[in-house]
Amino acid sequence: MPPPAAIVDPEIDAVEAELLRLDPSGDRVARVLRETLDQLLDGRRRGRWSYTDLHKTEKTYMGTLVEINLHREFDFADGDDTDYQIAGVQVDCKFSQKIGGWEFGPELVGHLGLVVWANDLQSIWRAGLVRASTGILRESTNRDAKRKLTQTGLAQVRWLWDSHPGLEPNQILQMDPIQRERIYSAGPSGQARLDQLCRELQRVILRRTTVETIGWGLVDPLKRMRANKGARDNLRPEGLLVLGHQDNDPLVAAALGLPRPTKGQFIVCRVVPAEVGTGAEISGTWWRPAELEDPVVSAPVVPRRISTVYPRVP
Repeated sequence: MPPPAAIVDPEIDAVEAELLRLDPSGDRVARVLRETLDQLLDGRRRGRWSYTDLHKTEKTYMGTLVEINLHREFDFADGDDTDYQIAGVQVDCKFSQKIGGWEFGPELVGHLGLVVWANDLQSIWRAGLVRASTGILRESTNRDAKRKLTQTGLAQVRWLWDSHPGLEPNQILQMDPIQRERIYSAGPSGQARLDQLCRELQRVILRRTTVETIGWGLVDPLKRMRANKGARDNLRPEGLLVLGHQDNDPLVAAALGLPRPTKGQFIVCRVVPAEVGTGAEISGTWWRPAELEDPVVSAPVVPRRISTVYPRVP
């Protein structure tokens, strides 16, 4: 069966062009969705990391937050009967955890919908435009007289940013359940959980939200990843370097062949002494990422002030 014919709609064309002008790659929309999910989970204060942990009312509020946060991000003009006015066109924002789950009230019939969907477990999202015409809305309604798209209506959605790589991952949700259990059973304190997080997830960027959620209950979870009785000091005898975004840390990460942390991020790596000119030079000695069979050696102390000497990248 041939694909459905493209819908000719100059207003959809205009809104699509404006959205792609404002966000050519889709990165801004993806960031808003990631931040909105994190905002609702509220990991730092509540310790929650899964959408299933939310109350029913919170899940309902997700759509409102997406609408508000997109409004703030793009500074759209207010609509009359709709949420936004984009390129002079009335557009209403609809979010759902399911493709096709968007509901349109009677006042929105005939208007454009910016329909948005996200799946935190798979780190995927989609956004598109559709005109909520009577002919593509189901006859059945809910108690608020809202209607969903028919299959024909779903086929008429003009999807945007199809090539976007996806949401920044929810590291705790997507973690191996055995690793997650070890982290949460490491001890009653947030510090014990953070130390175990560093042992479990090495050589990958640890997101700020991940650290704050694992360390919930602490006044400053990010501080507890650093020195002064934090993870950096606690794990040095185990050979683990805990690197952040400050001082020499990003240079050390790059010299070790690791991603560079940016503000609020960390990366952990077990290191062992290396031959001169191999890996990173830290305080006059050379270090490389450890292999599984390498013996455990206490990790070096990375100088806290920016240095033009250490580390050196061959």
